[in-house]
Amino acid sequence: MDKLEQGDREGLQDGPKVSFKEIATKHWRSLLSCIGLVIATNVTYYMLLTYMPSYLSHNLHYSEDHGVLIIIAIMIGMLFVQPVMGLLSDRFGRRPFVIMGSIALFALAIPAFILINSNVIGLIFAGLLMLAVILNCFTGVMASTLPAMFPTHIRYSALAAAFNISVLIAGLTPTLAAWLVESSQDLMMPAYYLMVIAVIGLITGISMKETANRPLKGATPAASDIQEAKEILGEHYDNIEQKIDDIDQEIAELQVKRSRLVQQHPRIDE
Repeated sequence: MDKLEQGDREGLQDGPKVSFKEIATKHWRSLLSCIGLVIATNVTYYMLLTYMPSYLSHNLHYSEDHGVLIIIAIMIGMLFVQPVMGLLSDRFGRRPFVIMGSIALFALAIPAFILINSNVIGLIFAGLLMLAVILNCFTGVMASTLPAMFPTHIRYSALAAAFNISVLIAGLTPTLAAWLVESSQDLMMPAYYLMVIAVIGLITGISMKETANRPLKGATPAASDIQEAKEILGEHYDNIEQKIDDIDQEIAELQVKRSRLVQQHPRIDE
């Protein structure tokens, strides 16, 4: 047993090392998509669930307990909506929810904060609920989307790098939102902030690749039944055939180039 554990430790120590330079140069598009999605998700999350209790108590003069209770009710509602978003994204794809959530955040940020500033409990709850549903569009797909952006051998390193970069930006949301409100004396500043973040989310949603119902990059294909196994084998066979055809075409092109070089420089074959 000790030998096995020692072998495992040695295997981990001798495993392939992945540098951030490699991730940033070879997988920069996926890295930017990951950062954009995490920023859009986390900024909306921190704005709604971290900053809002302070906003309600400090700026709208509700008691702290009152603001926290409203947010807790919103969070309980989100628990039931998020699985539905994930289930629908398995059927319709991840990108539509990122794009739809970003458009909704841009269009509804100001109306939501108008309701929040109405001093009517029902309307305040409605405004927060709008932001919560939008947040569910992101959180419902993020956990399944992010791992599929990177090949297996760099997945953990790339996700860690993207998350750390994103948290540096998103983690400042409560502080930055409070500063914007205090310095401008405009209670709508958080809405404008969310609109800027919505643009980042929209660009991310448009540029990212769809990952729903597709195998992870670098992962061994798995099938739940014989029919699915046949389909997977058929897809891989077609891919292999296509790669062989591409290689044959490249070889033919290289042979043509070589023939031209031989004609131009007859002594090259000597």
